[in-house]
Amino acid sequence: MVKNNTCVIIGSYPTNYLDNSLLGLTIESWKQQGYDICLVSHSPLNPDLQKAVKYYIYTDENDILKFDKISDVTWYYGCPEFLYQSNWGNTIGKHSFAVLKNIQNALYFLKSKNYTHFIYADSDSFLTNEEHTFLENNFNEHDFLNKETWFMIEDSKKALLPATSMFAGQIDYFYNKLSPFQITKDYLDYCGIGYSLESFIGRLFFTDGATKQDIILNQPAREIFKNPWYGISSNGSNLIPGLKHKDWWLDLVRDDKNENYIYLIVTNSAYRFETTIKLYKDDNLVTEFEHITGAFLWVRLDVGNTKKWRVENWVDNEKIKQIEYTTDEIKNNIYSFLSLAI
Repeated sequence: MVKNNTCVIIGSYPTNYLDNSLLGLTIESWKQQGYDICLVSHSPLNPDLQKAVKYYIYTDENDILKFDKISDVTWYYGCPEFLYQSNWGNTIGKHSFAVLKNIQNALYFLKSKNYTHFIYADSDSFLTNEEHTFLENNFNEHDFLNKETWFMIEDSKKALLPATSMFAGQIDYFYNKLSPFQITKDYLDYCGIGYSLESFIGRLFFTDGATKQDIILNQPAREIFKNPWYGISSNGSNLIPGLKHKDWWLDLVRDDKNENYIYLIVTNSAYRFETTIKLYKDDNLVTEFEHITGAFLWVRLDVGNTKKWRVENWVDNEKIKQIEYTTDEIKNNIYSFLSLAI
């Protein structure tokens, strides 16, 4: 049986009570299926969560990456009037190396405990009983214990981009593949200009190292696991099903046609909040205005002599979001822009 030889690695980095609550649900989801669980984190966890799993590994190796080059891993929004593309201020993937170290630490430990296979799951990889049944049947159908990898594919347009919210495989195979990347420089040098963990794993296991021992599900994770709790913290906040969410973000991006302008962006939202936007130039508040979330908002700004920009988002007299970039950072970020249709 798969469960006799397999340990579930749950990666976590809780920063608030909602993160801890969601992690507890995810642990219970896998624990009820009879798996041994190895919980790894670079943030201290409360004792109840530690007691809920068989193994707990904590490390303070929380390296936040700073990119020497502009990352080409982006999010985009398009419509007939404009195209918006962004790497979120060149920050997509900044936690990737810390996550990789968690995985490496767990694999090293599980080798010593004589497990042969693992399933890696993010702290929000909650599955229902029916989805666990599907997963087990898929493992059995594809002879998982005699395969090296099991991946879901998020995007295959340019290159295979695997989901890193959940993947699985042989411990020895993954350990040997990941072992060369022990410091941030190793990781950054190998990644090129795509620093997300998905880009790294895609290149390492597919572009540079595909084998015939792969199990590949050519579907995004959320098309396979459709329960509303799966992946609810993937954008950095917990989008609890049935509740209102502050699910938008702020951005400052260049005008791809005119270097004299930049754009203040408030992305679209599924929820209505009455908010205040405050804009600062060189640490001076120059304007503030009310904005009701919902539709995508862009405001064109004249660069002039401004060196530094800051945008704050307030709800009910509480600052909930803030970004700050220099003019040079915005202009040099070639993968983040807004392009108006002409």
